[in-house]
Amino acid sequence: MWSLKSTSVKFSDRYDGRVPPSDDAEDSARARDEPAAATRRRPEFRKGRPTLTRERIARAALGILAEAGPAEVTMRAVGARLRVSPRALYNYVADRRDLLAEMVAVCQSDRPRPRLDPHRWPESLRAYCRELRSWYRAHPGMPALARAEDLTPFASSDLLRADDALVGFFLELGLSPRDAYRAWSVTVLQVAGFAEIWDAVHDRPPFGLDPAGWTGVPPGTPAEALPHLRLLAAESAGEPPDALFESVLTMLVAGVRAML
Repeated sequence: MWSLKSTSVKFSDRYDGRVPPSDDAEDSARARDEPAAATRRRPEFRKGRPTLTRERIARAALGILAEAGPAEVTMRAVGARLRVSPRALYNYVADRRDLLAEMVAVCQSDRPRPRLDPHRWPESLRAYCRELRSWYRAHPGMPALARAEDLTPFASSDLLRADDALVGFFLELGLSPRDAYRAWSVTVLQVAGFAEIWDAVHDRPPFGLDPAGWTGVPPGTPAEALPHLRLLAAESAGEPPDALFESVLTMLVAGVRAML
């Protein structure tokens, strides 16, 4: 989940008439013929352009989100990315809100389901957190989208099954409902926060920044300033994100063990 108010939905793939049909004759014909063609595999490309589907449109929007942020996810930008007119998209998504709903659904379809073993709980929890971190890294920008847009209307029980399983895991370990809530919340916050902040800087560094060279001490800082960060400079510069994440998991496991 991207925040403690998770979201998801599944909509019909058919055009519902709320938006004017496309002026693109080829796309309109393809949309009309889609139900009849549902039983055969559709080509990936047609006349040099990607064949449109709700999922393909959503994944194009997710690419824009990762590169430019929530404000740049527009029908015009998605159309340009797919090399079609924006109006062609309306044969598959009703409007921008429908597009956001499909983006959420696509992300959730990729989310790992917890495989948690209470008998080997430290190793099991570590393994799931690694999978969850990979999922967040594969869908950068979704926490920012959840902050910028109201995604709660898309909530569904299917979206929350992974979180429900994680809470059940903590309850089975013997935690009280309050401590299970805290353990679940801290787990998600630690993993999501690491992926959103630390991994994001390393995966998509801002122009001119070398994450491997950042020591925590800004260039030009007087020698007597920030003495404690200077003491750690060599360690922080040499530690890759994966090693730091394992330290996060060590602290998480220690916290759960303390509550037990």
